[in-house]
Amino acid sequence: MGNFPTGGYFEIPRLRFPEFTGVWENKRLGELLEFKNGINASKEQYGSGIKFINVLDILSNDFITYDNIVGKVNVDELIVEKFSVSYGDILFQRSSETREEVGTANVYLDKNKNATFGGFVIRGKKIGEYNPVFFNKLLKTNSARENITSKSGGSTRFNVGQEILSSVNLYFPNLPEQDKIASFLLFVDERIQTQKKIIEQLETLMKGVSYKLFNRKIRFKNNELSEFPSWENKKGNEVFSNISNKNHNSDLPILAITQEYGAIPRDLIDFQISVTDKSVESYKVVEKGDFIISLRSFQGGIEYSEYKGICSPAYIILRNKIEVNSYFYKYYFKSESYIKQLNKKLEGIRDGKMISYAYFSDINLPLPSLNEQTKIVNFLSSIQEKIETEKQILEKLELQKKFLLANLFV
Repeated sequence: MGNFPTGGYFEIPRLRFPEFTGVWENKRLGELLEFKNGINASKEQYGSGIKFINVLDILSNDFITYDNIVGKVNVDELIVEKFSVSYGDILFQRSSETREEVGTANVYLDKNKNATFGGFVIRGKKIGEYNPVFFNKLLKTNSARENITSKSGGSTRFNVGQEILSSVNLYFPNLPEQDKIASFLLFVDERIQTQKKIIEQLETLMKGVSYKLFNRKIRFKNNELSEFPSWENKKGNEVFSNISNKNHNSDLPILAITQEYGAIPRDLIDFQISVTDKSVESYKVVEKGDFIISLRSFQGGIEYSEYKGICSPAYIILRNKIEVNSYFYKYYFKSESYIKQLNKKLEGIRDGKMISYAYFSDINLPLPSLNEQTKIVNFLSSIQEKIETEKQILEKLELQKKFLLANLFV
């Protein structure tokens, strides 16, 4: 393979199935596709009729079929025939506010039903020989995207036209190798989708079990297999204090308050905030196990901190004043029933909505015995750990796919 020419009319990929040794050929898209702009219908024509492909369909699907198309347009049969989309056709995003998205492509893979397409889309009608799945994957590689976006025009909005797309050159192997690559990548996609369903099912289980546990529809028994005591109800300020200890330690990390990670040192994630030395002196000290009421409570509620650090004085820091298992409330504060109560107490409008400590204090909190709290925490943690493990597997699969897309193509 080392003797094959590179960088000219022919090329070879870095990663290859062993049965293939021939060089890849540089082809112009105009040899494979016949381009046409989509339908420009009136507002009254949308909402009924035949399915039509728009930009959202291109961006939100791995591939397009009739059933996953969102919109409909009411046009006569002549228009449908003129703007028909059939199996193997390629659809391109015609314009975008960002250069990175312009010319994004997807393939139509429905053999049973034809569709049509909208005015912000360019259809590439299949006129040459190619495997549609291979072509779809090729158009999503970095090299193909760079080839298309570099030719786009515009300043405030970027555009590609039929002539630009027709002039784009990409490397293609022979059809058997296209078929082999397509089959392999479809297998990888199916494995990723299966993994996503596993995570979705576990998250549904977590939500359902949490609801039943916190609403006492199911209860654990103690180690002697007898009932735990009935739960008490306490006001928020009976369980948690409002902490406002100021920062006197410059070595403590500044915490970012996020829905995804809870309270976490900002250096550990891509999170930038502007802080001066003087303002840091007024920051509040957060201990591991504290809770922080988000500045946008309606979006994230109350976040748990696994770290000691400091955060803006605008946040409300909650620290338990009686003995509790903090993880019990970590899970409870994310439960649907508590978030509903929290939202009723919000002050302000739109993005300015917040909750005060006084309103937090007015909400009743369940207080099981410490042993039952621990039982609940252990059970929910086992599900959460399984979810995190499956997410790590998904992350590895997506990295593998990214590697394959970068190396199976020229």
